[in-house]
Amino acid sequence: MPRPVIVVSGGADDLREPQLSAAREALGPALREAVAATGAAIVDGGTDAGVMALLGAERAADPASMPLLIGVAPAGKVEHAGEDGTPLASHHTHFVLADSDEWGGETPLLAAIAAELACGEPVVMLLAGGGDGALAEVEQAVGHRWPLFVVEGTGGLADRIAAVHGGRTREPALEPKLVGADVRLAGSGDALGAALTSELRDAPGPRDDLVLEEAWGLFATYDALAVRMRTAFERFQLSTLVLGILATALALAYDGIGDGDPKDALRWLVIAAPIGVSVLIAVANRRGAGKRWVLLRAAAEAVKSEIYRYRTRTGVYSGDALRGCAEPTDRPQRLAGRLTEIETGLTQTAASGGALTPYKGRLPPYAAEGDDGFTRLGADRYMAVRIADQLGYYRKTVAKLDRQRARLQLLTLLAGGVGTLLAAVGQEIWIGVTTAVAGAALAHLGYLQVDNTLVAYNRSAAQLAALKREFDAGGDRRPDLESLVTRGETILSTELGSWVQQMTDALAQLQDEQAKAAEHAEQQRDAKAAAR
Repeated sequence: MPRPVIVVSGGADDLREPQLSAAREALGPALREAVAATGAAIVDGGTDAGVMALLGAERAADPASMPLLIGVAPAGKVEHAGEDGTPLASHHTHFVLADSDEWGGETPLLAAIAAELACGEPVVMLLAGGGDGALAEVEQAVGHRWPLFVVEGTGGLADRIAAVHGGRTREPALEPKLVGADVRLAGSGDALGAALTSELRDAPGPRDDLVLEEAWGLFATYDALAVRMRTAFERFQLSTLVLGILATALALAYDGIGDGDPKDALRWLVIAAPIGVSVLIAVANRRGAGKRWVLLRAAAEAVKSEIYRYRTRTGVYSGDALRGCAEPTDRPQRLAGRLTEIETGLTQTAASGGALTPYKGRLPPYAAEGDDGFTRLGADRYMAVRIADQLGYYRKTVAKLDRQRARLQLLTLLAGGVGTLLAAVGQEIWIGVTTAVAGAALAHLGYLQVDNTLVAYNRSAAQLAALKREFDAGGDRRPDLESLVTRGETILSTELGSWVQQMTDALAQLQDEQAKAAEHAEQQRDAKAAAR
């Protein structure tokens, strides 16, 4: 799959102390940070000397820090070619040998491999020390318009280019080769790592910006409408429950008082309350706020999942799915197609029964700390802005739902206790009110599916936490970006699918129960009217 690439060039046998120490202190931390953040591959000269040996030693200490380290060398110069051959660097993941008997004969192949690996993703060159061979590689970087990060203090070509770039010296033979070069002078390992990471993340191009903006806009529209529909649904349901309790209390009060003006006045309220319940139920069913809320939430989360797959260049947005680099990549068109599929699917459901008012506001509507919603994500950033953020949401919501369940359960118990007390003091007539309160609390728990949601969220949170631990532990078993995103999005989509099914079933059951309740209330009202 396409990925950012760091081409490391520079000193081999000519890199000595203290320049070697300077290179070690700068390259190791910087490359670990950049690779962890972007999933970049590293390409170097492949022989067991200088910076190539340094990279091999870094990977030996932590293989997961450089999952793809490729050495490119001339076949006629490496150890297998004869007794005088140069040994290949240890602890590289792959070697590619150029058909050449000369140093520098591998340079065009090295540049071609870097470009092929990147497949349109950013490529940078990192130079430490170096001589004439490194200069040929620098020329390749200039020709490909790759940014050139120069590590000062490592001697050789690196210090010469730093001096020319800084205007401290003139080199007529060198300066023409740097025309058009994007030279960046590198300092400490931390500063260099941050600079490499920033460059390799590479803000999306114009088409990417546009389609990502459209994706975030669609998500924000569905998200805002889902929140509005949920609020309307809960208000209707709470109003229905409260009015139902009031209707019960009024009916009991009407039956408990003697004839006279108060009873005559109360009669109209007794008649009106069930009518109000029936009207609320009819309006709620007509508006379908509950169904629309669930469908809009599902669509919003589907769009969000596509956004994160797109930003990580995984799944259908990876190079393998895009038929390699031989043809132009079409990531924006693929995302646009998925958005159209989601939108079309939604409009064929009950969600299209009301206005789908476009969202107007900042994009993304909200994001994890430090995330702008548009830049490319590596493994570390995906873990932070998607997995860790979602894990935090699950844990926060579980705590909130648990408190809500405890309050409603307490209300049920209190209603039962009050009913017992009323029976003890001879006020059995009012037990119907306490029974209605307890029933309303249980009904509220039921249509919100609190118990099932708690189970689903806890299960998903445990799976995400396990994935995060596996990633944080590092080592050879650390999942790569493709595996990480696939597993993460599968966990989230499975939870969402289960929630949608549970809520759909619960809403269908609720609608059926409310229809029966409304019919029963109407029958009771007609019976009382006939009795009078």
